[in-house]
Amino acid sequence: MKNSFIRMRGFAPALSVLVTSLLGGQAHSIELNPVVISATRLEQPLSEVLASVSVITRQDIDKSQAPSLADLLQGEAGFEFGRNGGPGSTTSFFLRGQNSINVVLMIDGVRSQVDGIGALQITDMPLAQIERVEILRGNASALYGDAAVGGVINIWTRKGNGEPTAYGAVTLGSRQTFDVNVGMGGSINDLSFNVQGGRKGSDGFSAMNPAMNARVNPDNDGYSNEYVSAKLDRKIQADFNLGLRMQSSRAKANFDSGSSFAGDRPSDIHLLNSRNDQVTVYARKALTDQWISTLDFSHSSLGYENSQNSLLLSDGTLKGSQDALRWFNTYQARAQSSLSFGIDKSTDHYSASGDYGYGMRRESVGYFAGWTEKMDRLTLQLNARRDQMALSRTDDYGSARIDQTTDSGLLGLGYALTDAWRLTATASTGFRAPTAYEISTNTTVKAENYASKEVGVTYTDGALLARVVYFKTETRDAIDYDSSYHAVNIGQTENQGVEAALRATWMGNSLKISLVDQDPRNVTLAQPLARRAKRHGALDISRPVAGYELGAKLYAAGERKDSAYSNSLLGGYSVWSLYASRKIDAKWTARLKLENAFDHQYQLANGYNTPGRGLFATLQYSPK
Repeated sequence: MKNSFIRMRGFAPALSVLVTSLLGGQAHSIELNPVVISATRLEQPLSEVLASVSVITRQDIDKSQAPSLADLLQGEAGFEFGRNGGPGSTTSFFLRGQNSINVVLMIDGVRSQVDGIGALQITDMPLAQIERVEILRGNASALYGDAAVGGVINIWTRKGNGEPTAYGAVTLGSRQTFDVNVGMGGSINDLSFNVQGGRKGSDGFSAMNPAMNARVNPDNDGYSNEYVSAKLDRKIQADFNLGLRMQSSRAKANFDSGSSFAGDRPSDIHLLNSRNDQVTVYARKALTDQWISTLDFSHSSLGYENSQNSLLLSDGTLKGSQDALRWFNTYQARAQSSLSFGIDKSTDHYSASGDYGYGMRRESVGYFAGWTEKMDRLTLQLNARRDQMALSRTDDYGSARIDQTTDSGLLGLGYALTDAWRLTATASTGFRAPTAYEISTNTTVKAENYASKEVGVTYTDGALLARVVYFKTETRDAIDYDSSYHAVNIGQTENQGVEAALRATWMGNSLKISLVDQDPRNVTLAQPLARRAKRHGALDISRPVAGYELGAKLYAAGERKDSAYSNSLLGGYSVWSLYASRKIDAKWTARLKLENAFDHQYQLANGYNTPGRGLFATLQYSPK
């Protein structure tokens, strides 16, 4: 990667205007003890949850000026990611050291679709659409079912309330980066709404390093994404609401292949076109003063088209769709006792082209219930779930059907030593079902099974919330691929370690710290799990200075093994980012960010480049 400083070209005048407009202002305040839902599917103050959870608010998103969901989450305790190049490229999320397909991503309480290999498809969700994010770490299969063994990333999209108002932002910066989004939200009589749309993109940089692979095209690999979303909620009666949610995006990403098998040349141009669409309709009814019931139906679809030199590749298409029905209930038996229960049902279809093409249908039904009880200083949490799955495969080699039933459970205890100090402990079981592609290679492969435990201590007061947790997760029947690229159950993996997180206001500073010391490894093969560091952590500190808010963020990670199939190592690295913001008036805010301030060169995947130093400016309109 070149060590050039900042290539602004035509954006320099716009940046100058934004920088000189940083006038007037006030400090960003942080919410230390927000109400969260992810840990029990019931509302609880963050300080009282038994699991390890962190929250990112809309204020945090604006302050971070993060370019993507992965960059926003980087620095949260237990979260790591790998990326094959620049924006829009393949991105893998890791939670608590688990594989990237052992993470569940929810949007407004509805499970997002994955592709045929189990990969998350909303890793590039525009941040302009998000109101808040809850990160639940640890095995949560008893609440969320299949693949929730590393944890759950729960995204809540923006909603309207109060007088209808417009909002929006424009970001310009290095590598011809831009992000323009506008929206409007509010309430009119009994209708609440939020509509939003935008476009973002970048000229990018060479996704792969030509010095490490002679077949790589050294040109910049650009990216663009056009997106829209809408949320409507209509109060039909005082205790009855109907609603609609939708998101849609169309993205294009150039990338480098460098494959000797495909005979790639330095002049080749690779392009991935992708689409993601989701529509949800729901009804929410208060059946009694204590019992609230929600029924929702979602349809989502995805598609990839992979081309080389403007020609669609024979194995370059994948299509998928998901229909999901959910009935969810909360029952407040008394002030200190809450019950949740319901049913999840989904049907997924996948089809892929080429020599390794397959057709796949997966039907799943999950029955779940949870109970949370507070008894003076003691808190008890119980969750249980049963999932029934039927997987049908059809391809050139024939057809097959697999039926699996899996039970998951969680027991949690919390004890308040004082008003500030609290002890917690949980034990849980979970699973990950084979993916469509794994089944297409081997119809005898079994689900992975997990057993997890953790103990922790939490301290909270008006200016500080800190949590330290010891955790351990063991995997039986872990799935990997043999030398013939057939999915097989290889044996055992495990991860154990200590995780610490702190958020505080201290001497006029807003402070956020995370630190993880872990040992994710394949016990059977006696080797580390790929792309997960034994140690990683972050420090984010900001404070008001003469009307500005100035801040700095440091993220650091240790050495990582690149792949289970090679001995290549990814070196440890640290990245500094500097940021500033200032209120122009009650509606306008100007922001500036220097990303990778010291132009550190590092890799998240062997042979792939990462962004160098970049300067980005944002002008934000937000009346509320």
